[in-house]
Amino acid sequence: MSNKIADVLVQGGLLVTGDGITRSDVLISEGKVVRIDDDLSQSLAKKTINANGKYVLPGGVDAHAHPTFSDKIDKMSICAAFGGVTTLICFVGNLPAWGYPGKTEDIVSQFIEEAGSTSILDVGVHAILTPEDEPRFSTIIPSLIRDGVISFKMFMTYTPRTPNMPALQMPDHALMNIMDLCSTHGGIAQVHCETGCCIDYLAAQSVSSGNITAEWHAPSQPALLEVEAVTRAATFASVTGCPLYPVHVSAKEIPAVIKYFQELGKTSIYAETCPHYLTLTNDEVLKKGPLAKVGPPLREIEDNEAMWQAVSDGTVSVIGSDSTGFSSAEKFGGVENKVKVASDISKFNIFEGTFGANTIEHMMPVIWSKGVNEGRITLPVLVKQLCENPAKIFGMYPKKGTVKVGSDADIVIWDPTKQHKVMGQHGNADFSTFEGFELLGMPITTMQRGQLIVEHGELVSKPGGAQYIPGDPNVTAYASNGFKIT
Repeated sequence: MSNKIADVLVQGGLLVTGDGITRSDVLISEGKVVRIDDDLSQSLAKKTINANGKYVLPGGVDAHAHPTFSDKIDKMSICAAFGGVTTLICFVGNLPAWGYPGKTEDIVSQFIEEAGSTSILDVGVHAILTPEDEPRFSTIIPSLIRDGVISFKMFMTYTPRTPNMPALQMPDHALMNIMDLCSTHGGIAQVHCETGCCIDYLAAQSVSSGNITAEWHAPSQPALLEVEAVTRAATFASVTGCPLYPVHVSAKEIPAVIKYFQELGKTSIYAETCPHYLTLTNDEVLKKGPLAKVGPPLREIEDNEAMWQAVSDGTVSVIGSDSTGFSSAEKFGGVENKVKVASDISKFNIFEGTFGANTIEHMMPVIWSKGVNEGRITLPVLVKQLCENPAKIFGMYPKKGTVKVGSDADIVIWDPTKQHKVMGQHGNADFSTFEGFELLGMPITTMQRGQLIVEHGELVSKPGGAQYIPGDPNVTAYASNGFKIT
């Protein structure tokens, strides 16, 4: 490389990987990391980025993105880039109510084509399976796995009785069928774990009694129902030998359930939590009503602390945003509903509000400020949770999720002294779930494959260069010879 002019030299920074922190320079050519050393000052490069006093991180891999509503993939990718995320793994499926009718495979292909022309970041895909897909499971799953869609999401809740939601609840026998097919063909099952029939019962009881304001949201979805559903999903996965990824776990009781099944050893289990389950409580719902309504619901401080401990000790493997890109009007179930209660949000029927959070832009900064700065996790743990582990689980590592020779040059320069107060985000959605947070430590430069995306707080990239990143089941954390999570 000494005789060849590289494209970019990132010089003088502290490089963070899951293994630790080193003073390292990084040399980039043709979109790849080509050399890492403690001093590359003699190397020739077309552009040198001075990272003195800064940290150099892999770009984040958000394993839980819903670019479906006000922020579709064009705007959600911009929000993500400003927050240090460089790869989005997006949920796509046969959901006419969300604007995606047709065969699941065709919808996935359409999304990949759309992302290629409108996203500023690379994308992967998780397929959402619904009861409507059941006659075609045996066709859909192996076909998508061949195309690099190796992860399949199902819901144990959201029945036809759930307001503002399509009917998504998957029957137990269908869950077993999907898991059997995933086990056979190299896929992994993702499951939203809450007991839907019990939520319906509790919500109906509450509404019939006239208890419809914000304080009745959490009681309708108690932690017990998350514990039951995680246990049931993990039991099915253990019986079928299917790798399992319970999404957005929230309750303090869940880490013990996950540990039990991990130690049982019948299959690989990787739990995910989200930044809002680490930093927010039900008090947000009481103050903001539907703007803070998510499923599972925000819980209490002891649940936050249990999730931090599970992230720190590795019981939880991934932090994903679960960002939906809803506008505030969409969260109220429509503009008319929002206008009705504008003067007194406490009167709003919380059961008519929409589930969802806007978190992707501030996920990494929030985890940095609330996790690293406050001593709950180390920087290498942050990189494992937000970069390495999702890339390993979903078959993208080491192309994504790390800064190593041969990896894509998806790099974030992080200023630990930069202050920021959260006031909205860069997409169409008109609020952030973390509105008002005072943060210390922010990304100042985001690169994808050696190309600048965000520099000094400005978007400097245009859509059209995004790549689809297929998952390779042979290199996943659950494959016999794959990249394991440590």
